[in-house]
Amino acid sequence: MSVPTRTAATLSVAASLIGLVALAPQASASATPDRTYCSVVVERVKPGEVSQVKSRTCSDSRTTAAATNSSAATLLMTWYQHADYGGSVTDVYGDYGPCDAAGYVLDTGLSRYMISSFRTYNSCDGQQAVLNDGQSAVYYYGYGTRYVGDRANDDIGWFKVWDAL
Repeated sequence: MSVPTRTAATLSVAASLIGLVALAPQASASATPDRTYCSVVVERVKPGEVSQVKSRTCSDSRTTAAATNSSAATLLMTWYQHADYGGSVTDVYGDYGPCDAAGYVLDTGLSRYMISSFRTYNSCDGQQAVLNDGQSAVYYYGYGTRYVGDRANDDIGWFKVWDAL
């Protein structure tokens, strides 16, 4: 290959690379956020039913999502998309106050295939996670579960939370 031919080939490859760089998306402050924050408010559970959702708001800001829905409600539970409390977040509030013996029954709705860890608050120290098959259940106690376990990971259809003590 002659020098002029090699030079032309090199310039052609360089021009192609410059063109690809120009087509790459630009990084910006308005890039998609790592997390979505949702806030859900539910009513008191009626015997044999699931607590009805009164409102649901999602935002790129946890403060915005919480302020929209939770002004007169009690934080019951926070669901996390990933283990160790990572990823997108859903805060669930009850309009009847903290957990008691009856507790709340929480349909996971849009999060049903995205819960890997959770925290509970306000006397909700007993938790029953029913898997999406509607029959299998996993029980947890305490206020923080860093990982729901392989069986329940990304497969929780609803939670029952109550005051177990």
